[in-house]
Amino acid sequence: MNSYCADQARLTTPVSALSKHLKLEVCYLDTKAITLADLLDDSICEKTLQDFAKRIHAKNLSCASSLFVKYWSTVWILPFLYCHAASLTFVKWQSSILAVNLPCEWYWDRTLQLTNSEALSLEVMSLQDVGAIFDQLNCLFQQITKVGRVSYALLWENAAVRVVQFYHSWAQQNISPEMQEKLQQQQQLIKMRSAQSFHLAENPFVRLWSHWHPELATYMRKKCCLYFQLEEAGQTLCRNCPSQLKQIK
Repeated sequence: MNSYCADQARLTTPVSALSKHLKLEVCYLDTKAITLADLLDDSICEKTLQDFAKRIHAKNLSCASSLFVKYWSTVWILPFLYCHAASLTFVKWQSSILAVNLPCEWYWDRTLQLTNSEALSLEVMSLQDVGAIFDQLNCLFQQITKVGRVSYALLWENAAVRVVQFYHSWAQQNISPEMQEKLQQQQQLIKMRSAQSFHLAENPFVRLWSHWHPELATYMRKKCCLYFQLEEAGQTLCRNCPSQLKQIK
């Protein structure tokens, strides 16, 4: 058994846990797959965003870029937060092993794509590793902002929404004291990060956490993610869209 197959075997437990608790699958692709590292190339990034726009029938690249990050942030971040909290061995977060290839039958399913690469390594994440994920996403979001002609703050808010919802969901569940403590440590780490560390005027996570709407039972966004522009949305706003507040008033 080569090292890559051995690593896949060691991932059986965390992969099963992710499927059970996050309804998220993991698949392994060949090394020709487009990775997050590849997206730092302007031409690859533009083609990837354009392809995504066609798949979701987005009216423009800005809308597609926003929803690209909103969709992929779920699998770029949440499985790593979960595995850290559950003290499970998992893949080390690297932009070179996270792929963004959509299968022909894709329809908003939650699948973490890993490349069949010797660069793939396993670890039990530390709290510092969790913080490093956000540092690495800065560079990617700056690239998508430039190529996709979309607000950088919007991309970070899209990612923050997924993370804040993740913590809210787990707060309602009966989990071990050890996992609960680790989730609280993660949240404290994120809350303590400066706005400057995100290259923004305010920490996007802290802003969401401070805007809980009891009537709508959700954390309200500052910016619209543009999902309503899609044909499938039928002009329907997301529950946490800032435009919802205008309709309530």
